[in-house]
Amino acid sequence: MMKFEALNRLIPGRSMRIAMALAGLIVGGIFAFRHGMPELSTALIVVAATMAAAFVGLVVMPARIPREATLEIRLEGALRERAPRSLLQRFRSHWFPTLDDLRAALGAAARDPKLRALIVELGGLQVGFATAQELHDLIAAVKRAGKRVVAVMAADHVNAREYLVACGASQIVVNPDTPLIMLGAMAGSIFVKRGLDKLHIETQALQWKEYKGAAEIFTRNSMSAPLRESLEAIVSDWEQILVDTIAADRAIETARARELAGAGFLSARAACDARLADRLGYIEEVRTELEPQRGETAIVGLVRYLRHVAFSFRGRRPHRIALVYGVGPIIAGEPPPSGDFISGEATAAAIRDAGLNPAVRAIVFRVNSPGGSAVGSDLIWRAVKQARERGKPVVVSMGDVAGSGGYYVAMGADAIVAEPGTVTGSIGVIYTKFNLGGLMASMGINVDFAKTRAVSDALSPTRAMSEAELAQLNAVVGELYGNFTAKVAEGRRLAPEQAEELARGRVWSGRAARERGLVDELGGLGRAVEIARAKAGIAPDAAHVLTEMPPPSMFLGMKVALIPAEMAWEAGMLAEIFGVPRRWAPAMLRLVLQGGAMLLCPWLGG
Repeated sequence: MMKFEALNRLIPGRSMRIAMALAGLIVGGIFAFRHGMPELSTALIVVAATMAAAFVGLVVMPARIPREATLEIRLEGALRERAPRSLLQRFRSHWFPTLDDLRAALGAAARDPKLRALIVELGGLQVGFATAQELHDLIAAVKRAGKRVVAVMAADHVNAREYLVACGASQIVVNPDTPLIMLGAMAGSIFVKRGLDKLHIETQALQWKEYKGAAEIFTRNSMSAPLRESLEAIVSDWEQILVDTIAADRAIETARARELAGAGFLSARAACDARLADRLGYIEEVRTELEPQRGETAIVGLVRYLRHVAFSFRGRRPHRIALVYGVGPIIAGEPPPSGDFISGEATAAAIRDAGLNPAVRAIVFRVNSPGGSAVGSDLIWRAVKQARERGKPVVVSMGDVAGSGGYYVAMGADAIVAEPGTVTGSIGVIYTKFNLGGLMASMGINVDFAKTRAVSDALSPTRAMSEAELAQLNAVVGELYGNFTAKVAEGRRLAPEQAEELARGRVWSGRAARERGLVDELGGLGRAVEIARAKAGIAPDAAHVLTEMPPPSMFLGMKVALIPAEMAWEAGMLAEIFGVPRRWAPAMLRLVLQGGAMLLCPWLGG
């Protein structure tokens, strides 16, 4: 592998390497002919011709786009951060496009002189506020570059987050039958205590501290006052983001924009009358408007455009920046059979490998996680710390959520970048234990143990822990909390009392976290890369390449790839109930059922 990397650095550019290989074959053919070996000469020339034809037919031609082209992108469904890690999963799943693909395409579109327009069709996109804002900013950058950008809303309905994305365009067209649903912002969860009581299931929970409400869904019938206080602050920030965006992009007075953010259910025509959209129309009409009057079609799809971007990349010996993903709940040990999760061991190893690789100038760590295992989180935190000690800058980019364990893994980085709507913080610890003894007794099931101590069965699911056992365990959980806050103080250069004030289990929006020093800057992955370049000392005019570590593998996740493509209905139901992404449900289910001490932030479905 290192030999190929060295060759790529020595001979930059795929086209140049192909040209040199062809030249070598042709020279070899001429040499063979002059020395009386016509068969070998013919074979070498045929191989060269075949290679050239294949390169042109399979690489060059598919990557060509016409002048004054229009890029068309359709955004629908749950948007993945990246493609599946296993190549087998990629082949069998509908993984395209990903947020990574959109960053690459939209970033290039803003600079591409061949591109004159962009069409973004919104057809039921499911994203969080932070992702919606990043997409908005990427689309707006294309608009600021002087391209015409048209957003077409053509779903059964458009919610506030989809509308936030559309606001990045210079013109918004809405299908005549597409209503706009502007309900402000909300966050919350179900509370299952009464249902568990009916099943004779008791939940014992410890939380550090008062805002740490992740376990309340099992122990209360409604949210506590501290949890409500923190969630109300977050949804207020989310709505303010929406209001500010409407006011700026649609040239509407702030007071009126605030009214429209909570206007409720608007028909397509009412949305146009309120200046939330420019006109009624259809995607086919927009395509016709943007097609030049010539025979060659100028509408380019995302797959083709990404080929064009990859082929057109130029840059001599680009600097490498490692991109490590942390997406999903954090686990330790054996991974769940499917879904997105962050393995503490594997992610720590990826960061460690990037830190040890002399070709890597900096590390960008993308975190989109509600937390989870304390041990898994600590393994990753330690790997980040060690990479920095080796002189390798580490910059974190936060997605929709980076709470509790998701913040733990980030807090030791050189810099943290979050979107204004990112859910972050939740610096605290919870412990949960389920007592199924009542349920089993109601079913006529009895369990008995032979034990050396009265405490030997304290973790058995057949009984509740005593007050003394809970008190002892609470001291242990409190020590975990103390370790967490001490590392926050160290990583964020805060006094211990400042860290404590910002902790206590409270969740913050990215905007509020920036104001309080938990986050360094607001922005998306692109801004994190800019900071990483600066910290690595990469010159502004020098090229860089993002290298995912570890790279995708044909055999990685083979066991996962062989299970049914659709997750179990139980996992899907859990995702719907608790408001978490469907792909996070298997790992979240495991965390909930195993209980114990967890760095987990409250679910914010809504």
